[in-house]
Amino acid sequence: MAQAFAQHRLENGLTIVAEKMAGVRSAAMSIMVPAGAYNDPASRIGSATVLSEWALRGAGDRDSRQLSNHLDTLGLQRSSSASVLYTRFGAAALSARVIDGLPAYADIVRRAKLPEGDFEPSQNLALQALAGLDDDPRHKLLIALRETFWPQPYGRNSMGHKADIAALTADELRKDYAQRYSPNGAIFAIAGDIDLQQVIDLGTQLFADWKAVPLPTVADRPTNKTVHYEEQKSEQTHIGLAYDAVDELHPDYYPARLAVEILSGGMSGRLFTEIREKRALVYSVSASYSSLPGRGAVMGYAGTSNERAQQTLDQFIIELQRLAEGVTGAELDRAKTGLKASTIMSGESTGARAGAIGHDWLIRKRLRTIDEIIREIDSINVDRINAYLATNPAKNFTIAIVGPKQLKLP
Repeated sequence: MAQAFAQHRLENGLTIVAEKMAGVRSAAMSIMVPAGAYNDPASRIGSATVLSEWALRGAGDRDSRQLSNHLDTLGLQRSSSASVLYTRFGAAALSARVIDGLPAYADIVRRAKLPEGDFEPSQNLALQALAGLDDDPRHKLLIALRETFWPQPYGRNSMGHKADIAALTADELRKDYAQRYSPNGAIFAIAGDIDLQQVIDLGTQLFADWKAVPLPTVADRPTNKTVHYEEQKSEQTHIGLAYDAVDELHPDYYPARLAVEILSGGMSGRLFTEIREKRALVYSVSASYSSLPGRGAVMGYAGTSNERAQQTLDQFIIELQRLAEGVTGAELDRAKTGLKASTIMSGESTGARAGAIGHDWLIRKRLRTIDEIIREIDSINVDRINAYLATNPAKNFTIAIVGPKQLKLP
Protein backbone atom coordinates (compact mmCIF):
# COMPACT_ATOMS: atom_id res chain seq x y z
CA MET A 1 0.00 0.00 0.00
CA ALA A 2 1.65 3.21 -1.17
CA GLN A 3 2.07 5.75 1.62
CA ALA A 4 4.17 8.86 2.05
CA PHE A 5 4.64 10.73 5.31
CA ALA A 6 5.75 14.14 6.49
CA GLN A 7 6.23 15.47 9.98
CA HIS A 8 7.31 18.81 11.35
CA ARG A 9 7.55 20.06 14.92
CA LEU A 10 7.10 23.77 15.49
CA GLU A 11 9.13 25.62 18.09
CA ASN A 12 6.02 26.15 20.22
CA GLY A 13 5.61 22.37 20.63
CA LEU A 14 2.86 21.60 18.09
CA THR A 15 3.65 18.72 15.73
CA ILE A 16 2.27 18.43 12.19
CA VAL A 17 1.96 14.87 10.89
CA ALA A 18 0.67 14.12 7.39
CA GLU A 19 0.13 11.09 5.18
CA LYS A 20 -0.42 11.16 1.42
CA MET A 21 -2.68 8.25 0.46
CA ALA A 22 -2.84 6.84 -3.06
CA GLY A 23 -6.17 6.20 -4.76
CA VAL A 24 -8.35 8.56 -2.73
CA ARG A 25 -9.83 11.98 -3.50
CA SER A 26 -10.78 12.91 0.05
CA ALA A 27 -8.86 13.97 3.13
CA ALA A 28 -9.45 14.01 6.85
CA MET A 29 -7.80 16.01 9.55
CA SER A 30 -7.69 16.01 13.34
CA ILE A 31 -6.41 18.74 15.64
CA MET A 32 -5.61 17.39 19.10
CA VAL A 33 -5.15 19.90 21.90
CA PRO A 34 -3.92 18.85 25.37
CA ALA A 35 -7.21 19.48 27.18
CA GLY A 36 -8.52 16.17 28.46
CA ALA A 37 -10.22 14.73 31.49
CA TYR A 38 -6.86 13.97 33.09
CA ASN A 39 -6.02 17.67 33.46
CA ASP A 40 -9.53 18.97 34.08
CA PRO A 41 -9.55 21.03 37.28
CA ALA A 42 -10.04 18.56 40.14
CA SER A 43 -13.38 20.04 41.18
CA ARG A 44 -14.60 20.58 37.60
CA ILE A 45 -14.32 17.22 35.86
CA GLY A 46 -16.09 17.58 32.53
CA SER A 47 -14.64 20.99 31.72
CA ALA A 48 -12.93 19.71 28.57
CA THR A 49 -16.18 18.23 27.31
CA VAL A 50 -18.12 21.47 27.76
CA LEU A 51 -15.29 23.41 26.12
CA SER A 52 -15.27 21.07 23.10
CA GLU A 53 -18.84 22.15 22.40
CA TRP A 54 -18.58 25.81 23.38
CA ALA A 55 -15.45 26.42 21.27
CA LEU A 56 -17.44 25.58 18.12
CA ARG A 57 -19.90 28.40 18.73
CA GLY A 58 -18.00 31.14 16.98
CA ALA A 59 -14.30 31.70 16.38
CA GLY A 60 -12.07 34.31 14.78
CA ASP A 61 -14.18 36.79 12.83
CA ARG A 62 -17.22 34.49 12.64
CA ASP A 63 -20.04 34.16 15.13
CA SER A 64 -21.65 30.78 15.77
CA ARG A 65 -24.02 30.89 12.79
CA GLN A 66 -21.36 32.23 10.42
CA LEU A 67 -18.86 29.56 11.47
CA SER A 68 -21.40 26.77 11.06
CA ASN A 69 -22.50 28.08 7.66
CA HIS A 70 -18.89 28.37 6.49
CA LEU A 71 -18.06 24.78 7.44
CA ASP A 72 -21.35 23.55 5.94
CA THR A 73 -20.62 25.36 2.69
CA LEU A 74 -17.32 23.50 2.48
CA GLY A 75 -19.20 20.22 2.93
CA LEU A 76 -17.11 19.17 5.93
CA GLN A 77 -18.17 16.14 7.94
CA ARG A 78 -17.30 17.38 11.40
CA SER A 79 -16.64 15.86 14.79
CA SER A 80 -15.41 17.02 18.18
CA SER A 81 -14.92 15.25 21.48
CA ALA A 82 -12.93 15.31 24.67
CA SER A 83 -11.14 12.13 25.75
CA VAL A 84 -8.91 11.39 28.71
CA LEU A 85 -5.79 12.94 27.17
CA TYR A 86 -6.93 15.29 24.40
CA THR A 87 -9.75 17.25 22.87
CA ARG A 88 -10.06 16.48 19.16
CA PHE A 89 -11.61 18.58 16.41
CA GLY A 90 -11.94 16.67 13.16
CA ALA A 91 -13.20 17.20 9.62
CA ALA A 92 -13.38 15.15 6.43
CA ALA A 93 -14.40 15.97 2.86
CA LEU A 94 -12.90 16.33 -0.60
CA SER A 95 -9.26 17.17 0.01
CA ALA A 96 -9.40 20.74 -1.30
CA ARG A 97 -12.32 21.51 1.02
CA VAL A 98 -10.47 20.21 4.06
CA ILE A 99 -7.52 22.43 3.21
CA ASP A 100 -9.89 25.40 2.79
CA GLY A 101 -11.38 24.68 6.23
CA LEU A 102 -8.10 24.62 8.13
CA PRO A 103 -7.97 28.38 8.88
CA ALA A 104 -11.37 28.14 10.57
CA TYR A 105 -10.17 25.24 12.70
CA ALA A 106 -7.09 27.22 13.66
CA ASP A 107 -9.49 29.92 14.85
CA ILE A 108 -11.46 27.35 16.90
CA VAL A 109 -8.43 26.15 18.87
CA ARG A 110 -6.76 29.56 19.08
CA ARG A 111 -9.43 32.26 18.96
CA ALA A 112 -12.76 30.79 20.06
CA LYS A 113 -15.26 33.52 20.93
CA LEU A 114 -16.85 31.59 23.82
CA PRO A 115 -19.97 33.81 23.79
CA GLU A 116 -21.87 34.19 27.06
CA GLY A 117 -25.20 33.21 25.51
CA ASP A 118 -23.88 29.86 24.30
CA PHE A 119 -22.27 28.76 27.56
CA GLU A 120 -25.44 27.41 29.18
CA PRO A 121 -26.55 25.44 26.07
CA SER A 122 -23.08 23.84 25.91
CA GLN A 123 -23.27 23.03 29.60
CA ASN A 124 -26.76 21.55 29.22
CA LEU A 125 -25.68 19.27 26.37
CA ALA A 126 -23.01 17.77 28.61
CA LEU A 127 -25.54 17.27 31.41
CA GLN A 128 -28.01 15.62 29.03
CA ALA A 129 -25.34 13.19 27.84
CA LEU A 130 -24.62 12.21 31.44
CA ALA A 131 -28.31 11.73 32.17
CA GLY A 132 -28.52 9.39 29.19
CA LEU A 133 -26.14 6.93 30.84
CA ASP A 134 -29.03 5.58 32.93
CA ASP A 135 -30.50 4.24 29.68
CA ASP A 136 -27.16 2.78 28.57
CA PRO A 137 -25.96 0.46 31.33
CA ARG A 138 -23.23 -1.07 29.16
CA HIS A 139 -21.65 2.35 28.67
CA LYS A 140 -22.07 3.10 32.37
CA LEU A 141 -20.37 -0.19 33.23
CA LEU A 142 -17.36 0.47 30.99
CA ILE A 143 -16.93 3.96 32.44
CA ALA A 144 -16.96 2.47 35.94
CA LEU A 145 -14.44 -0.18 34.91
CA ARG A 146 -12.00 2.40 33.58
CA GLU A 147 -12.46 4.63 36.64
CA THR A 148 -11.72 1.68 38.91
CA PHE A 149 -8.83 0.18 36.93
CA TRP A 150 -6.68 3.07 35.68
CA PRO A 151 -4.68 5.20 38.10
CA GLN A 152 -6.18 8.61 38.64
CA PRO A 153 -6.53 11.06 36.99
CA TYR A 154 -6.27 8.81 33.89
CA GLY A 155 -9.34 6.84 34.85
CA ARG A 156 -11.60 9.87 34.87
CA ASN A 157 -14.80 9.81 32.87
CA SER A 158 -14.31 12.43 30.16
CA MET A 159 -18.07 13.05 30.16
CA GLY A 160 -17.55 14.54 33.59
CA HIS A 161 -19.53 14.62 36.82
CA LYS A 162 -22.98 16.14 37.07
CA ALA A 163 -22.25 18.34 40.08
CA ASP A 164 -18.96 19.57 38.62
CA ILE A 165 -20.48 20.51 35.27
CA ALA A 166 -23.47 22.19 36.91
CA ALA A 167 -21.07 24.30 39.01
CA LEU A 168 -19.04 25.56 36.03
CA THR A 169 -19.08 29.26 35.22
CA ALA A 170 -18.39 30.92 31.90
CA ASP A 171 -15.50 32.97 33.31
CA GLU A 172 -13.63 30.03 34.80
CA LEU A 173 -14.09 28.02 31.61
CA ARG A 174 -12.67 30.90 29.54
CA LYS A 175 -9.60 30.87 31.81
CA ASP A 176 -9.39 27.10 31.34
CA TYR A 177 -9.48 27.52 27.55
CA ALA A 178 -6.63 30.05 27.73
CA GLN A 179 -4.47 27.66 29.75
CA ARG A 180 -5.14 24.27 28.16
CA TYR A 181 -5.73 25.11 24.50
CA SER A 182 -2.01 25.43 23.97
CA PRO A 183 0.38 24.26 21.22
CA ASN A 184 2.83 22.50 23.52
CA GLY A 185 1.90 18.86 23.09
CA ALA A 186 -0.74 19.58 20.42
CA ILE A 187 -0.88 17.46 17.26
CA PHE A 188 -2.27 18.40 13.84
CA ALA A 189 -2.79 15.22 11.81
CA ILE A 190 -4.04 15.03 8.22
CA ALA A 191 -4.30 12.16 5.74
CA GLY A 192 -5.60 11.70 2.21
CA ASP A 193 -5.15 13.21 -1.24
CA ILE A 194 -2.87 16.00 -0.06
CA ASP A 195 0.33 17.75 -1.01
CA LEU A 196 2.65 17.11 1.92
CA GLN A 197 4.69 20.29 1.57
CA GLN A 198 1.55 22.40 1.19
CA VAL A 199 0.21 20.96 4.44
CA ILE A 200 3.45 21.61 6.31
CA ASP A 201 3.59 25.16 4.97
CA LEU A 202 -0.03 25.91 5.78
CA GLY A 203 0.18 24.34 9.24
CA THR A 204 3.27 26.40 9.97
CA GLN A 205 1.54 29.56 8.78
CA LEU A 206 -1.53 28.89 10.92
CA PHE A 207 0.13 27.70 14.13
CA ALA A 208 3.76 28.88 14.35
CA ASP A 209 2.93 32.11 16.19
CA TRP A 210 0.61 30.37 18.66
CA LYS A 211 2.13 31.11 22.06
CA ALA A 212 2.68 28.16 24.39
CA VAL A 213 1.65 28.39 28.03
CA PRO A 214 2.53 26.01 30.88
CA LEU A 215 0.02 23.19 31.11
CA PRO A 216 -1.52 22.14 34.45
CA THR A 217 0.60 19.55 36.22
CA VAL A 218 -0.98 16.31 37.40
CA ALA A 219 0.32 13.47 39.56
CA ASP A 220 -0.62 9.81 39.21
CA ARG A 221 -2.17 8.05 42.14
CA PRO A 222 -3.31 4.43 42.17
CA THR A 223 -6.98 3.79 42.74
CA ASN A 224 -6.30 1.13 45.44
CA LYS A 225 -9.62 -0.33 44.41
CA THR A 226 -10.34 -3.50 42.46
CA VAL A 227 -14.12 -3.86 42.65
CA HIS A 228 -16.97 -1.56 41.70
CA TYR A 229 -20.60 -2.53 42.21
CA GLU A 230 -23.52 -0.31 41.28
CA GLU A 231 -27.03 -1.44 42.01
CA GLN A 232 -29.46 -0.95 39.15
CA LYS A 233 -32.88 -2.53 38.94
CA SER A 234 -32.90 -4.37 35.63
CA GLU A 235 -33.49 -7.71 33.97
CA GLN A 236 -29.82 -7.76 32.94
CA THR A 237 -26.48 -7.74 34.73
CA HIS A 238 -23.47 -6.10 33.13
CA ILE A 239 -20.00 -7.37 34.00
CA GLY A 240 -16.61 -5.80 33.27
CA LEU A 241 -13.16 -7.28 33.83
CA ALA A 242 -9.74 -5.66 33.41
CA TYR A 243 -6.17 -6.70 34.01
CA ASP A 244 -2.70 -5.43 33.15
CA ALA A 245 -1.06 -6.03 29.77
CA VAL A 246 2.09 -4.69 28.14
CA ASP A 247 2.03 -1.18 26.72
CA GLU A 248 2.23 -0.28 23.02
CA LEU A 249 6.01 0.23 23.03
CA HIS A 250 6.77 -3.15 24.59
CA PRO A 251 8.37 -5.82 22.33
CA ASP A 252 5.43 -8.11 23.15
CA TYR A 253 2.76 -5.65 22.04
CA TYR A 254 1.69 -7.73 19.03
CA PRO A 255 1.57 -11.02 20.97
CA ALA A 256 -0.71 -9.18 23.40
CA ARG A 257 -2.92 -7.84 20.60
CA LEU A 258 -3.14 -11.26 18.93
CA ALA A 259 -4.05 -12.88 22.24
CA VAL A 260 -6.99 -10.50 22.56
CA GLU A 261 -7.98 -11.30 18.97
CA ILE A 262 -8.02 -15.01 19.88
CA LEU A 263 -10.28 -14.18 22.80
CA SER A 264 -12.65 -11.90 20.96
CA GLY A 265 -12.07 -12.09 17.20
CA GLY A 266 -15.62 -12.57 16.01
CA MET A 267 -17.67 -15.76 16.16
CA SER A 268 -14.58 -17.97 16.29
CA GLY A 269 -13.19 -16.17 19.35
CA ARG A 270 -12.95 -18.16 22.54
CA LEU A 271 -15.29 -15.92 24.51
CA PHE A 272 -18.07 -16.14 21.92
CA THR A 273 -17.59 -19.88 21.41
CA GLU A 274 -17.23 -20.96 25.04
CA ILE A 275 -19.49 -18.52 26.87
CA ARG A 276 -22.20 -17.67 24.35
CA GLU A 277 -22.43 -20.62 21.95
CA LYS A 278 -21.64 -23.62 24.14
CA ARG A 279 -23.16 -22.44 27.41
CA ALA A 280 -25.69 -19.80 26.25
CA LEU A 281 -24.78 -17.61 29.22
CA VAL A 282 -24.69 -14.18 27.57
CA TYR A 283 -26.22 -12.10 24.83
CA SER A 284 -22.98 -10.16 24.41
CA VAL A 285 -19.36 -10.86 25.34
CA SER A 286 -16.11 -9.29 24.17
CA ALA A 287 -12.58 -8.25 25.09
CA SER A 288 -10.35 -5.50 23.79
CA TYR A 289 -6.89 -4.06 24.25
CA SER A 290 -6.76 -0.60 25.81
CA SER A 291 -3.79 1.67 26.37
CA LEU A 292 -2.47 4.93 27.73
CA PRO A 293 1.11 6.15 27.34
CA GLY A 294 3.25 3.63 29.23
CA ARG A 295 0.30 1.44 30.21
CA GLY A 296 -1.70 -1.37 28.65
CA ALA A 297 -4.71 -3.44 29.65
CA VAL A 298 -7.16 -6.10 28.52
CA MET A 299 -10.74 -5.06 29.19
CA GLY A 300 -13.67 -7.46 28.88
CA TYR A 301 -17.44 -7.06 28.91
CA ALA A 302 -20.34 -9.47 29.30
CA GLY A 303 -24.07 -8.75 29.29
CA THR A 304 -26.28 -11.47 30.71
CA SER A 305 -29.50 -12.25 32.55
CA ASN A 306 -29.53 -11.91 36.31
CA GLU A 307 -29.98 -15.67 36.74
CA ARG A 308 -26.85 -16.44 34.73
CA ALA A 309 -24.69 -13.60 36.02
CA GLN A 310 -22.66 -15.56 38.58
CA GLN A 311 -21.94 -18.39 36.17
CA THR A 312 -20.99 -15.84 33.50
CA LEU A 313 -18.46 -14.12 35.77
CA ASP A 314 -16.96 -17.46 36.81
CA GLN A 315 -16.66 -18.73 33.24
CA PHE A 316 -15.31 -15.41 31.97
CA ILE A 317 -12.43 -15.63 34.45
CA ILE A 318 -11.80 -19.27 33.51
CA GLU A 319 -11.45 -18.34 29.83
CA LEU A 320 -9.12 -15.44 30.54
CA GLN A 321 -6.91 -17.57 32.75
CA ARG A 322 -6.94 -20.48 30.27
CA LEU A 323 -4.98 -18.33 27.82
CA ALA A 324 -1.84 -19.00 29.91
CA GLU A 325 -2.05 -22.67 28.85
CA GLY A 326 -1.30 -21.60 25.28
CA VAL A 327 -3.05 -21.24 21.93
CA THR A 328 -3.01 -23.36 18.79
CA GLY A 329 -1.54 -22.60 15.41
CA ALA A 330 -5.03 -22.50 13.90
CA GLU A 331 -6.17 -19.94 16.49
CA LEU A 332 -3.12 -17.80 15.82
CA ASP A 333 -3.65 -17.93 12.05
CA ARG A 334 -7.26 -16.80 12.43
CA ALA A 335 -6.19 -14.01 14.78
CA LYS A 336 -3.53 -12.81 12.32
CA THR A 337 -6.06 -12.79 9.49
CA GLY A 338 -8.54 -10.78 11.53
CA LEU A 339 -6.04 -8.25 12.82
CA LYS A 340 -4.47 -7.75 9.39
CA ALA A 341 -7.90 -7.35 7.77
CA SER A 342 -8.93 -4.64 10.23
CA THR A 343 -5.55 -2.91 9.77
CA ILE A 344 -5.83 -2.94 5.97
CA MET A 345 -9.46 -1.78 6.01
CA SER A 346 -8.66 1.11 8.33
CA GLY A 347 -5.78 1.97 6.01
CA GLU A 348 -8.31 2.73 3.28
CA SER A 349 -10.14 5.35 5.38
CA THR A 350 -8.74 8.87 5.49
CA GLY A 351 -10.42 9.47 8.84
CA ALA A 352 -8.97 6.31 10.35
CA ARG A 353 -5.50 7.14 9.03
CA ALA A 354 -5.58 10.70 10.36
CA GLY A 355 -6.49 9.26 13.76
CA ALA A 356 -3.83 6.55 13.49
CA ILE A 357 -0.93 8.83 12.65
CA GLY A 358 -1.97 11.24 15.39
CA HIS A 359 -2.02 8.33 17.84
CA ASP A 360 1.31 7.00 16.54
CA TRP A 361 2.96 10.34 17.16
CA LEU A 362 1.41 10.62 20.61
CA ILE A 363 2.61 7.17 21.68
CA ARG A 364 5.66 6.41 19.50
CA LYS A 365 6.88 9.80 18.26
CA ARG A 366 7.11 8.26 14.79
CA LEU A 367 4.73 7.17 12.01
CA ARG A 368 4.18 3.58 10.87
CA THR A 369 3.17 2.30 7.45
CA ILE A 370 0.47 -0.33 7.01
CA ASP A 371 3.14 -2.65 5.58
CA GLU A 372 5.23 -2.29 8.73
CA ILE A 373 2.28 -3.22 10.91
CA ILE A 374 1.46 -6.26 8.73
CA ARG A 375 5.08 -7.44 8.95
CA GLU A 376 5.00 -7.16 12.73
CA ILE A 377 1.81 -9.21 12.90
CA ASP A 378 3.18 -11.86 10.54
CA SER A 379 6.40 -12.17 12.57
CA ILE A 380 4.61 -13.66 15.59
CA ASN A 381 4.67 -17.47 15.75
CA VAL A 382 3.04 -19.91 18.17
CA ASP A 383 6.11 -20.23 20.37
CA ARG A 384 6.36 -16.45 20.71
CA ILE A 385 2.76 -15.87 21.68
CA ASN A 386 2.66 -18.84 24.04
CA ALA A 387 5.83 -17.66 25.77
CA TYR A 388 4.17 -14.26 26.25
CA LEU A 389 0.97 -15.81 27.61
CA ALA A 390 2.85 -18.06 30.02
CA THR A 391 4.75 -15.15 31.53
CA ASN A 392 1.83 -12.69 31.46
CA PRO A 393 -1.16 -14.62 32.79
CA ALA A 394 -4.50 -12.95 33.41
CA LYS A 395 -4.54 -12.10 37.11
CA ASN A 396 -5.23 -9.36 39.65
CA PHE A 397 -8.57 -8.59 38.06
CA THR A 398 -10.44 -5.34 38.42
CA ILE A 399 -14.16 -6.16 38.31
CA ALA A 400 -17.13 -3.88 37.75
CA ILE A 401 -20.76 -4.96 37.99
CA VAL A 402 -23.95 -3.06 37.23
CA GLY A 403 -27.13 -4.93 38.09
CA PRO A 404 -29.68 -5.74 40.78
CA LYS A 405 -27.31 -7.70 43.05
CA GLN A 406 -23.65 -8.11 43.85
CA LEU A 407 -21.91 -11.30 42.70
CA LYS A 408 -19.52 -13.61 44.50
CA LEU A 409 -16.04 -12.45 43.55
CA PRO A 410 -12.94 -14.63 43.08
